[in-house]
Amino acid sequence: MAGPSVGKISIDVEVFFEDKPIKCNVYIHVKGYSRALVTHLDIEGFDVYADKKYIPAVVIGKLDEVSIVLSNPITVSSMKVKKIRIKGLRILSAGDRSGAYLRIKEGGVSLGMRRELIKKLEEIARKKKPELFRDRSKSLDKFLR
Repeated sequence: MAGPSVGKISIDVEVFFEDKPIKCNVYIHVKGYSRALVTHLDIEGFDVYADKKYIPAVVIGKLDEVSIVLSNPITVSSMKVKKIRIKGLRILSAGDRSGAYLRIKEGGVSLGMRRELIKKLEEIARKKKPELFRDRSKSLDKFLR
């Protein structure tokens, strides 16, 4: 789902495709909201094309950013891209690596990551919007009687 919605928390970062800054919106999309089956990162607000819908990737930690290196190129604004940098996102220590999958979707991409990075995204989300992490099962009790 593209654009703001319940469970999508906007984060203030800069995104670079092959070192070219592209203005876009970045969200942490929390599991259980707006059809999210797992917490992931949404990068939206641009046209993208790729031969495959899912692209394996490696996430590499840097000082104040992460780099995402794709196994296959995507096309963004008629530019072939194999590297995406997200400046201002600290989820990996400098030099650490982790596997991920980039999913192509209408209006952008989503980045699914391994459990240890999902936990870091959820820590950031919990600080920004703690109400999304309250026990929602109690609100369903009235429907289950």
